Formats: sequence, structure tokens, C-alpha cells
Amino acid sequence: MAHEIEIFANGSAGFAAAGKPGWHGLGYTAPGPMTAEELLSNAQLAGWNVRKVPVGQVTDPLTGQPVSTDEDFLVVRTNPVTGSPERLGRVGREYEVLQNEEVTAFLQTLVDESGAVFDTGGSLNNGRRIFVTMRLPEPLMVGGFDQIDLYLAAFSRHDGWGSFVTVATPVRVVCANTERAALANHASKFTVRHTGRMAGRIAEARDALKLTWKHGQAFAAEAEKLLATPMDFAEFRQFTNVLYPIPAGAKDLARKNRELTLRQLEHLFAHAATQEPIRNTRWAAYNAVTERLDHRSPVFGSRDVAAVRAERALLDDHDHAKIKTRAFWLLSTA
Repeated sequence: MAHEIEIFANGSAGFAAAGKPGWHGLGYTAPGPMTAEELLSNAQLAGWNVRKVPVGQVTDPLTGQPVSTDEDFLVVRTNPVTGSPERLGRVGREYEVLQNEEVTAFLQTLVDESGAVFDTGGSLNNGRRIFVTMRLPEPLMVGGFDQIDLYLAAFSRHDGWGSFVTVATPVRVVCANTERAALANHASKFTVRHTGRMAGRIAEARDALKLTWKHGQAFAAEAEKLLATPMDFAEFRQFTNVLYPIPAGAKDLARKNRELTLRQLEHLFAHAATQEPIRNTRWAAYNAVTERLDHRSPVFGSRDVAAVRAERALLDDHDHAKIKTRAFWLLSTA
């Protein structure tokens, strides 16, 4: 996976993390949790002064005559390293700029007095997109020993192609991969467009996102149910056969690969040391699926194995994320 982290003219990277570096090994690693100001400074997100600049008059290439417009604007920032103005995108009159400082302020207000700390932040696609995450202070415990942290992440764009998005996601600390379970009636994502009364919409989203703490609690509650529900080897085989059905018209290679996948899952469920504390439960079945997808599934071609697996684990729209969601649903509803 291309990390898409912004690399500046002096070779520095637009990324910072608390305690543990990112998988890509770029940017600044703080010794501990950061304040909003420290994160913005360390990730080189501070002082961009993102603004709208009128396009003004352009020349019609067909007639050579000037054409004036008051509807088109360029989104421009001040490069944090060179100090030069840079174009990030083109937007309309209704578009409202959101500063990186406003993103951290939003998250800080959202979790005020909770003890949450800033964990990561970065610039992507040469400043067109940015992200900031906070780690909530109290991990959710499954069965008293399986720890699930809850992270709050905000994503904003400066190129006019997307909205301001916040998500709450449980993360299993032992494998450091995000696990977003699509729990019924529990929202984990809120979106605010860069139009209209932006500040008011963020306040609205802040109030609504308080419900996402229930999302985290619901994830833990569902995980507890899976942990408390026994599953023997025969039932596990039935589950994996449903999770990985034989495709219609499958060729020999597809059938062989499916069989290999099922055997790997059975080995993890029955013998893997990582399953020992939760052996023979539905929670172990779910963790067998995620462990294989995140750490055991094959990587073909010349791409970096660690990068490919990071992509699979972290992207919501990847096929692996869909399999995890389906596995969680099958185990919770059966």
C-alpha cells in the first residue's frame, strides 16, 4: 500500500504518533500522549492558514476573450516547510474552509474531561487530506482479559472532494489493527459537508457522536456474548463453510484455495497460542478469522508484505473488512 503520507521538500514527513510509530516508519514518534498543539506541530499540520482564493478572470481558449466568474475559488494553504502558497483544490462559493486546528479543537471538545489523548495525525496526498485520532482513556475489557481500546478519528479534506468525517472504532491492542464491527442500530460514522453553517454542523455532529460511546460499549457487550458462547470444532467448521461458500462455477484452483483457507482457520481455532485464553468460544472463532486475514493470508507479487497487510487491515472498503463484518454478524446472530 502506498502510505500517501506527505513528504516535504526537506525530506520530513507529515505524520506524528504517540508511543508507537506507524507501520510506514515515517514522521515523528512522541514518547507519550500529545496535546493538540504538540500533535499539530509534530505532524506539521499547524499554521496552514487554509483559505479560498477567487479564480477571477480567465481567458476563453476558443474566442480569446476574458470570462469572469465569482463562483470558483482555489483552496490554498501555506506550506509548513517552505512557507510558499500551494493549491490544494478548486471549490465553489458555498464551500467552507476547515482549519486543521479546528479539527483538533472539535475532537477535544467532543471528549472534554474524558481523559482522551491525541494519538496520531498526518497529512495525505500533499495536504489534500488530513487525519487526527484520539485514544480514549478506558479500554473495554472482554472477559476481563481481552482488551479493546476505543479510538476517535477525524478525517478532513482540503481539495473539495469530500466531507468532514468522524468515526469511533474499537481496536484490539494485541494485534494493533482496527476492527470496525457494523453493529445493528449503533452508528460509528458521522459526516458533515463543507457547506452551509460549518461550525453549527460540527456542534450538531459533536452532540450526535456522544452516541458512539454506546457503539464501543455495544461492541464489548457483543464480544462478551461471543466469549460466553461455547463453540466446538464441528460448529466452527459449519461457520467457516458459510463464511467462505464455494463460488458458483468455481474452478479447481479456487476450490483448492478455499480448502487451504478453511484448514488454516481450523488450525488457528484449535491450536494457535493466541487463542488459548478464549479457546472453543465464538469469540475465538472471530479472532481466528481476523488473525488469518491480518497475519496469515498470502501476499502475491512484488509489493511489500507488511504494507499490503496494513492496507487490508486498515481500509474499511477492503474485501477483508467485509469478511470480518460478515463473520461478526454470523457469530452474533446465529
